[in-house]
This record gives sequence, structure tokens and C-alpha cells, in this order.
Amino acid sequence: MTAIDYFANTDTVHIATTRQNGGEVVTPIWSVVVDGVPYVRSGYGPDSKWYRRVQRAGRAAFVDGSERYPVTVENLDDEETNAKVDDAYKTKYAAQASSLKDIVSSQARAHTMQVTPQ
Repeated sequence: MTAIDYFANTDTVHIATTRQNGGEVVTPIWSVVVDGVPYVRSGYGPDSKWYRRVQRAGRAAFVDGSERYPVTVENLDDEETNAKVDDAYKTKYAAQASSLKDIVSSQARAHTMQVTPQ
């Protein structure tokens, strides 16, 4: 499976971020792919520890069993793309409507990151 396939076809992806002491933490989050590019959001904005760690480092890895997908992340500040990311989340996670509202909220939209597999 390629990294793009992982982001597109896996309901809950697992992001591995590094603590300041060097320890690794793996956190389950949601992801989408828009026009062949993966995106993730922090549904809780800057309050999420994984989000703060990835912002500090600018990189992370996604873990799928024994597979690791190293990535860099870049904050997204593009309304047109953010609208497409909203639509992708609504489509992919439609069955989880009670949690979906958090990931398409204005707070979450402000914490959208483009993921670039390395």
C-alpha cells in the first residue's frame, strides 16, 4: 500500500509524533485525500498534543502495522482547498456524524495541514 492509499482508504490513521524528550507517541486521527494530496486536521485545534508536537517538528510518521510513512506537514491557509477538505471529510466520515461536526468546524479548519509523504 502506498502512503496515499493509506490516507485515502484507512478510516483512522495513526500519527507518530515525537515528544521533546525524544519519546514517540502514536495517536489515532482522521485523514482525507483531495486531488491526490493527503490532509489532516486537529479537531480540537491547538489543544491537541499531537498537533502541537507536529507543529513544533514540521514532520511526523504514520504507522500502519509494520509500515511507516514518514511525512512533512505544512499548514494550509487556502479557502478553496479547505472547502474541498471539508467535503472530503463529510464524504469519508458520513457514518460518524456526531464526531464529524468537530472536524469541519471553523476551529478545525484553521488547523488543517497538508501532508507530504517522504
